[in-house]
This record gives sequence, C-alpha cells and structure tokens, in this order.
Amino acid sequence: MSRPVRVAAVGLGRWANVLADAYTRSDEVELVSCFSRSPGKREAFAKRYGTGQDASLEALLARDDLDGVIVTVPNDQHAAVIEQAAAAGKHAFVEKPIAVTLEDARRIERAVERAGVVFTCGHSARRLGGLRKIKAMMTSGEIGEVSVIEAVFANERGLQIEPGNWRGDPEKAPGGPLTQLGIHQIDNLQYLLGPVVRVATFGKPMYTRVENDTVNVTVLEFERGPMAYLGTNWACPGVFSLNVYGTTADLFYQLDFSWWSNSDVTDQHSSLTKRAFARATDDPDDFELTDVAVDIPRVDHLRDEVEEFARAVRGDTEAEVDARVATRNVAVMLAAVRSSREGRIVEVAELLD
Repeated sequence: MSRPVRVAAVGLGRWANVLADAYTRSDEVELVSCFSRSPGKREAFAKRYGTGQDASLEALLARDDLDGVIVTVPNDQHAAVIEQAAAAGKHAFVEKPIAVTLEDARRIERAVERAGVVFTCGHSARRLGGLRKIKAMMTSGEIGEVSVIEAVFANERGLQIEPGNWRGDPEKAPGGPLTQLGIHQIDNLQYLLGPVVRVATFGKPMYTRVENDTVNVTVLEFERGPMAYLGTNWACPGVFSLNVYGTTADLFYQLDFSWWSNSDVTDQHSSLTKRAFARATDDPDDFELTDVAVDIPRVDHLRDEVEEFARAVRGDTEAEVDARVATRNVAVMLAAVRSSREGRIVEVAELLD
C-alpha cells in the first residue's frame, strides 16, 4: 500500500470524535492536525488522538504535510470551509448533508471542480452491510421487481433541543429530522431505486420547545416507476428500518440505532429477513409465506467511507458519493420541505432547474 493519506479534522464537535474513532483504526489514513475556533476543543481532540493542532483554518490549510480535510462543521458552514480547502489544493470529505441550500451545494461543486480536488460526502448508511446486501438482492432479481420501499429513521433528540440550538432553526436545519436523519434514507432510496422525480410531504413540530419540525411523512415517486414512504421522527426512541416489497419476495431490515456510532460492530446489531412464497402445488391458493434470515456482510461503515476517500485521493478509485450525488439528495430533501410548507406535490426538477 502507498503511504497513508494525511488528513486534518475541521470542526471538533461530537461527530468529529465519532468519525476519528473509526478512521484512526485504518492504515490508509493518518490524522496529522485539527482545527476548531474553540481552543479547548482543539486541546482535547489533539490529546485524545495524539495529533497536532492549528490555531486557524488558514494555518492548517497552509501545511505541507496535509493532503485533505475531514469537515464536520455545522451544515450551513460547509461551503465556506470547502471553498477555502479546495482553493488551497486540499481534498475534502464532508459529513452529510453536503449543504442545506442548493446554492451552497453548487458552490461546493464549482469549488472542487475548479480546483481538481477529490470530494466525498459522508452518506455512510448506504455502506451498511444490510444496505449492500439489499442492493445485491435487488440487482440479481432475487426478489423480483420492486414496487414500494418503506424507510424510517427516528430518534429522540428533538425532545432535547433547547431554544437557540441550530437544529431547532428551520433555516439551518430545514425540515428538522429530514435534514439530520431523512437525508440518510433519501440517499439510500436513490442508491436503490434511482432518481426521485416528485414528493409529497406533511411535517410539523410535536412535543418540542422549538419551531422546527420534529415529525415528517413523505411519499416519493421515482423516475423508473416505484414509490417509497419516508418517515422521519425526532420524538421517539431510535429506529432505522427499511422494508422492500418485491413481486416475488419482501425484505425487512432493522438496525439497532444505539450502535450507529460504533461502526465496527453496527452490522452485528442489525437483521435482514426475506419473506417469500412457498408453494406445495400448482394451485395458486395453496401456499404459505416463509421468513428466512439473510446473512449480512460486516462493514465498518464510517471507516469504509473515509478509506474510500483516501483511495480516491491516491487515484485508486472514484468517490461513490461525489458532489453531484450529494447535491441531488439535498434537492429531494428541499423538495420535501417545500411540499410540507406549501401543501402540494413538488417536482424535484423545480429545484434543480
């Protein structure tokens, strides 16, 4: 293997630590520095991971021993940081979503294209062993043709949001859990079924002290015909599930959300069940449904996405979730927010055009 790709963490909140726990287990990545505007966070992060630190973003980006940055600043700050990084010739990995406006998403697209740097957006959910297995079973025709997928992502964090927190701001986190949770499933659904063409959404705040939505229900129609239901909820214990309905079999996937951040063992705390017809005779009424557990490959979903970023930086592969893919995910998310606010079906093309 070539030398590790040298990275620095930019933005040092909780998720920066979760990600670093994953990618510092890899031989393909070397963490060399970090930056936050908070000296205390810099000190704590540098001590925890035994790395250097820089007192400004400009100083960090001027380092000669740095190939790329791992960006986990708040969503509305992604564009400004990535523009600076790209202008300095540094490759960029950013946590999902790429941005919360299409204007910012396109700023990022232009910046990385102009600079010729590698860009990856961290949609790690599509890398889960269960999602990879579902994709393989759909592609092989094992479950027939898919008509509908039901996707849910929920947790209780909306109940904990204090007034003034950016997650409670409809401009910084449009649709509430749609931005923070639903975007994962939007990426999964487009990974499995292709482009979404239109959406209808109903969302509202429930059981919260902030004005932003905490519950959303979305129906999506795909370019090639199938439909999907997406439920996002910030007011219940954690749920991450995907149910796929095919013409010859159904798939039911459940993941224990409490293990999401422990990405080396997440797949061990999930299940995938295949339900299919078992016919004893040619009589169409003579059948029973059988449930069979499906083996799930074990993948470290957070480590895997950063390792792919490193391989792309070395020129050994291409980013699976590049700026174009990530921008389309945001377009679907914002179409859902517009649908809820305006009370109508929204074509995704309205936003992309």
